[in-house]
Amino acid sequence: MTGYADYLFLLSPPQTIMDEVARYRKASAKYIGDFMGVHSPAHISLAQVERQKPYFADSTLGRMEQRLTIMPTIQLHIDGFKYFNHLHDKKTIYAAIRNTQIADSWFELMKKNLGIKKAILPHITVCRNITDEEFKTLWPHFRHKKWTESFWVNELTVTRRETFEPYAKWQTIKKIPFKGNGLQQGINAPTGRDEQINLF
Repeated sequence: MTGYADYLFLLSPPQTIMDEVARYRKASAKYIGDFMGVHSPAHISLAQVERQKPYFADSTLGRMEQRLTIMPTIQLHIDGFKYFNHLHDKKTIYAAIRNTQIADSWFELMKKNLGIKKAILPHITVCRNITDEEFKTLWPHFRHKKWTESFWVNELTVTRRETFEPYAKWQTIKKIPFKGNGLQQGINAPTGRDEQINLF
């Protein structure tokens, strides 16, 4: 690759979480049809950097990796569903990540290490950028769902796509493991499912 590229930094939940999000998306599509990102792997987006020159991967990413690799692993907790309002009456339904003092401090450290100023609201998108009518169809099914589940995150994923390629897809170029102290024992911790999930 010789042209400009966009980079997306994200956290990937374990496969059990990804499968559950996929099931919610499939159930939603039965009501409103396919929507943006319906088949995308579930993840927590941290930052997106656009139109970077090729040396970004060699220089900036290398320095970032040195800082990120000393971060500790973190246990996150899914706590029900919420939604974002967008322009033009669009909305996004997402699985909320519970605010805890440890999680808030961890994400602040992540912001510092990534060199970003924008606040991070950790979440896992379920139904992205749907119309107000579609939202009104789906939200009654989501608003009282009590999905509570804990999982550990032990690495950061860096993905890339070509900026000016119309059909470019995100490709994983690097996984940076968290090797710091504090929560290191979480790497081998099992996923905790607090209750059975009943899809609508």
